[in-house]
Amino acid sequence: MPFAETGDGVRLYYEFTGPEDAPVIIQFGGGLFGRHNFGLVNDGFRERFRLLSFDARGYGASSHPREQYTIEGWAADGAALLDAVGLERVFVHGTSMGGMIAIAFAAKYPERTIAACADVAFAKPDVYRQTVFRIWRRMAESMPWDDFSDHVTTQAVGARFMESPGGENIFGLVRDIVGLNDPYTVRQACLAMENMDLSELVPKISRPLLMTNGTHDVLCPPDLAPSGLGARRMTELNEHITLVEFPDIGHADLVECPQDAIRIVTEFFLEAT
Repeated sequence: MPFAETGDGVRLYYEFTGPEDAPVIIQFGGGLFGRHNFGLVNDGFRERFRLLSFDARGYGASSHPREQYTIEGWAADGAALLDAVGLERVFVHGTSMGGMIAIAFAAKYPERTIAACADVAFAKPDVYRQTVFRIWRRMAESMPWDDFSDHVTTQAVGARFMESPGGENIFGLVRDIVGLNDPYTVRQACLAMENMDLSELVPKISRPLLMTNGTHDVLCPPDLAPSGLGARRMTELNEHITLVEFPDIGHADLVECPQDAIRIVTEFFLEAT
């Protein structure tokens, strides 16, 4: 199994898939799904790109230090991984919490970023979203893991999709993936999103950044209340940021409309080269 050292004693499990001569996308997974977030879109992206998928600090086969986790810290681990595998510049694709990491990465490491996509993400939570993450954290501390997974599913996946031919197994799928997580890391991820404020980084983004958000997403909608900083406001603050809005879905475009997600992100990345 390939591992990379971050320089502070943490080992990150990673894997490359796709054509060896294709441009590389580094993937940042969400706080509850990790690298498994991209399972339904990886085949599509591998038609044009080589994928660098890895278990973030605290997830999967990587090290699980008992420490405070932050969005910026996970972005720094991504840069350390690129150093370890000898890559100068890559495309960056993050979803949900991983999209927040992608925002931080694009701002802090422009020299490593060709272009980035922050899927279903924002730069700062409003009071509503802070409360959601706080309640998630409390649930993760007190509820049976399967019940917690089912609750998260109701907030992440649209009601229509759950009753569609492709969504009948969604609760079991989410239970299986969330069950792979370290509960300590999940609580830390909720806390990291609850306290996150990337407002000062947004104006510093100098590489093309695509925000993809679902209109009916209760977790990361394109528009937040005034205390937050969502995707639409980010585009107003920085000319390098573009928003594509999925009008008919919630938080899970990679599950609910994977072919559209593959097409939109691929086109954006190819135009940036």
